[in-house]
Amino acid sequence: MSISLRIKELRLQKKLSQIQFAKHLKVSQASVSQYENGTRSPDSSFYTKVCETYNVNLNWLLTGSGLMFQDIQPINPSILTKTIRLPIVGEIAAGNPCEIYCDEPLGHIDIPIGFLHFSPPYMVFRVSGRSMEPYILSGDLVICSQDWRDVDTNGKIMAFRTWEGITIKRLVVDYKNKTTWLMPMNHEFTPLPFNKDTEDITMIGILDIAIRSYNRDDIYIR
Repeated sequence: MSISLRIKELRLQKKLSQIQFAKHLKVSQASVSQYENGTRSPDSSFYTKVCETYNVNLNWLLTGSGLMFQDIQPINPSILTKTIRLPIVGEIAAGNPCEIYCDEPLGHIDIPIGFLHFSPPYMVFRVSGRSMEPYILSGDLVICSQDWRDVDTNGKIMAFRTWEGITIKRLVVDYKNKTTWLMPMNHEFTPLPFNKDTEDITMIGILDIAIRSYNRDDIYIR
């Protein structure tokens, strides 16, 4: 099933007309019609709006894998009691790499330890750029662990230091050609290759958790 058919399936599942669907997502009815008949492809912001508005599983929307809707589980309040304070060390590029470290942290964030999967030490960055849309958006906070022992990093989202600075990309290994790629999620951006002879690219962290705020002024950051 194509993305266009999945968009239509979602709309019908929600029992909405194209006009209602378009109004909820702040697009025109003509755009919805084009998305559903496959004559026009949505941009990344449309996918983000769909997922946020209807609690849709982005993986299902893009690939057809998994459930249509996110399976949200209630949080056990006990995991919120023990937190760790981490400095936001600077910005990380989701686009062309850039040097990000600041003399002083951009702020601090208190995060429940139970939310973290990988082991410390951690680095927290504020994302700048669009190359990881729609999965990671500019302005998101990403917490990266510097300990990825025993983890198969192929396909994982990682933080890298390049000759130009720091960037966040998905690591994809091409075993046949003995080349590893730093892959953006946004098809508008160009993948960056490196191999054993590329000395200027180093993995510095594996993405553990991304945090996104809505309708607020960075209340998590102190």
